[in-house]
Amino acid sequence: MNFLNIGPGEMIFILALALLIFGPKRLPELARDLGKAVRSFQQASQQITSELTKEMSEASKTLDQASDSVSGALSEVANTTAAELSQAAAAASGELHKATGAINTELQQAAAAASAPQSLTQAAVEPAVAGIAALPGRVAVPPGQQGCAAAIHDAGSCFPG
Repeated sequence: MNFLNIGPGEMIFILALALLIFGPKRLPELARDLGKAVRSFQQASQQITSELTKEMSEASKTLDQASDSVSGALSEVANTTAAELSQAAAAASGELHKATGAINTELQQAAAAASAPQSLTQAAVEPAVAGIAALPGRVAVPPGQQGCAAAIHDAGSCFPG
């Protein structure tokens, strides 16, 4: 048995020395007082340990509640943000679809407008060009329009195709 790293022989020696110093009448009284002191020290130690354990448990519960609250708030923010982003993406997709449709309509109108004057011009110019090509000899062509005149003279038309 080792109590406070003191072996049995050392313990007997200390008790014998205490018996000689304090005497046989006073030794039981000192042992009783020492026992009470050790017992009150143990009780105080147990009380402090139980209070610390209780406080740690309460702090842990509070921390768990705070963690749950933060997790719930983050989850709610994430869900709300995802829903808002989904709505914004759907709205942007709809607007993009509308804009694409409007651009396609404008392009079709522009293509129709661009092809209509050319066909009208070509229809009006072709007979005149055919008439000019049928003339005998060379026709005097103003400078800058010689390319079209050569095309009329060679092919009979200034317009390709």
